[in-house]
Amino acid sequence: MIRSFTAPARSLLLAALVAAGAAACSAPAGDDPLLWLEDPHGAEALEWARAATERTRRALGAGPNQAAIGRELETLLQAAPTEPDVHVLGMRALRLQRDAAHPYGLLQVATLDDAGRPGDWRTVLDVAELREREGIPFELQAYELDSACRAPDYGRCLLRLSPAGGDEVELREFDLARGSFVEDGFRVPKSRAFAHWLDADTVLVMHTLDGAPTTLPGWPATARVWKRGEPLSSATVVFEGQPSDALLNATVVGTGDGARAVITRAIDYSTFETWLVGADGERQALPFPQAIKGFGLSTVMDRYVVVQLAADADVEGKAYPAETLLAYDTAKTEGDRVSVVYQPGAGEFVDTAFGGVVGTGRGLALVADRHLAQRVVEVEAGEDGWRARDVFEATPGDTISLRAAGGRDGFVMALSGFLTPRSQVLVDDSGAQVPLARDPEIIDASGFTTELGSATSKDGTSIDYFLLRPKQVVEGAQPLLMTGYGAFGISFRPGYFDPSVGGPALKLWLDRGGALAIPAIRGGGERGAQWHESVIREKRQTSYDDFIAVVEHLVATGFTRPERIGIFGMSNGGLLTATLGTQRPDLFNAVVSDVPLTDLIRMRHMGMGAAWMNEYGNPDVPEQAAAMLAYSPYQNVRSGTRYPPFLVTISTEDNRVGPGHARKFAHRLEEVGAPVFFYEDEEGGHGVSDALRNPELMALRMGFLIDRLMPAAN
Repeated sequence: MIRSFTAPARSLLLAALVAAGAAACSAPAGDDPLLWLEDPHGAEALEWARAATERTRRALGAGPNQAAIGRELETLLQAAPTEPDVHVLGMRALRLQRDAAHPYGLLQVATLDDAGRPGDWRTVLDVAELREREGIPFELQAYELDSACRAPDYGRCLLRLSPAGGDEVELREFDLARGSFVEDGFRVPKSRAFAHWLDADTVLVMHTLDGAPTTLPGWPATARVWKRGEPLSSATVVFEGQPSDALLNATVVGTGDGARAVITRAIDYSTFETWLVGADGERQALPFPQAIKGFGLSTVMDRYVVVQLAADADVEGKAYPAETLLAYDTAKTEGDRVSVVYQPGAGEFVDTAFGGVVGTGRGLALVADRHLAQRVVEVEAGEDGWRARDVFEATPGDTISLRAAGGRDGFVMALSGFLTPRSQVLVDDSGAQVPLARDPEIIDASGFTTELGSATSKDGTSIDYFLLRPKQVVEGAQPLLMTGYGAFGISFRPGYFDPSVGGPALKLWLDRGGALAIPAIRGGGERGAQWHESVIREKRQTSYDDFIAVVEHLVATGFTRPERIGIFGMSNGGLLTATLGTQRPDLFNAVVSDVPLTDLIRMRHMGMGAAWMNEYGNPDVPEQAAAMLAYSPYQNVRSGTRYPPFLVTISTEDNRVGPGHARKFAHRLEEVGAPVFFYEDEEGGHGVSDALRNPELMALRMGFLIDRLMPAAN
């Protein structure tokens, strides 16, 4: 799952993480009769997908509630839109504004006053106009805007334009003041590519063009220094990973002549090396261990590179426990260069990925989590070490996410929850909060309540869950949607109608008296690295047992019953729901599997799957293959089993998981006579379920759930 408010380097890896793919291996045909559905653009596969999608449109479109649902969603989308992420960059703010009239977005810039408040927003790029002008279905990847723009004035940005929403992009230099692309500026043709500013005329670039070396799942394996005015082909290689690696990621520490790249080499998604690389090619391996949290990514501020330990480790002759945040001082030439930035207390966890830790002008800001309640801690370097102070505490159940504020001493904080519209504020160096944006209220919160509960899993472990419910429930038969993630150490927390919980379409469910639950299952990061590591590879069934335990708890306590329970999830969450629907069809009456993995045995030959074997397992290792086969949804569809209705959704251009998983799973369900609906959009990439870009899909999805789980609505 990909949350919308993220630090730039983490978003970059998330886009690659549940993404890094394009299988590099050729696969034997084996005994799989549906291999033909794996080719994203194969004529026969596309013909099947289009026909199946049209059948779904007709069938779900005829549902008893569909006309009303379509009208309600259209009205909702025409109302005040949710606020996009506001990127604070010196005296500028930048955002990608999307609404019903501009589903692909308007890139807008505003000038900040002395306090940091944005003035009037000015549109500098209309993505829809660009699509029409160039005849390419571009989508602007906005998650990296923080690092895309060059300090200290942040006037030039390296924009990522994705044809049809996939992971391949064109990189183009853009001038914010002029509102135009820079003539003869930096430009990388369509490929898997990343670029980072070293100075005004130099970038660190990684690409897969013209036979450039790639990692196992098809991402760039080399980092190059590229000078303005020189052809891309002449860029100098300064770092090279191995063909067996999962990914290279980069950021930049320092400014001016002292700027250097921090390159993370992901050997797999649990094993990392961290390197400091100069523009002249000088390289230095940093003394961090290979077991690093947050996908091995570094947080940089001033002269420090900060990582978080995933396991106990010895560094420069000193022992540190797991979860410790360590800083490496790049300016020191002698003595101890590594210091402890923050050591979480007992029962406390810090997640460095996805907005959990950011650099400030004076140190770090981080989110500390204890029993699903969060607070913000600011840490500063001093003569006698790092000093920490609390600056904000959220209401239990609400979610905090942080973003760096380029060129300023403070940071940007976003706060949201099930019933808390997302607000974004600039927290200055005094701790004062300057409002940047606030989402409109989508629903009257007075009729609902939120709860934190727990259930006992199969092995005796307590599993927490979030619950949003009406104050007046239907005893023993409460309509309930459930979702989750449970992989890669990614924490899944409540947001205000954000994409991970169905976006604005969720309002249609709540308006009809529905409830929503999110179990914090193992595989995520809610309780640190061990919460994730305890269920990887052959132990993954434990994650599904955790979710099942929460479902059974809600049934056993009389809150609901299986006929009223539906589940939905995207990416690994799509695998989660497909697995639950095939393992325990008796527990659910509707299953939505969005952009899923479903064939764990063939995973490495589709999308990014070759990079994920450390998470899910290697089918060449017998004990791991046996565990994968035991739950892999595609292999576990059985004739004679009474399955709940499934809705399986994907994009042709999803080159993260690849469309083959969804197609094959839906086809197999159809073969055994299970009730299944399949929808494939030919654009949209891994984020296909977007109400602004595809309101039809989200209306059909909500109608599918309401018709099956809310008989009173019929």
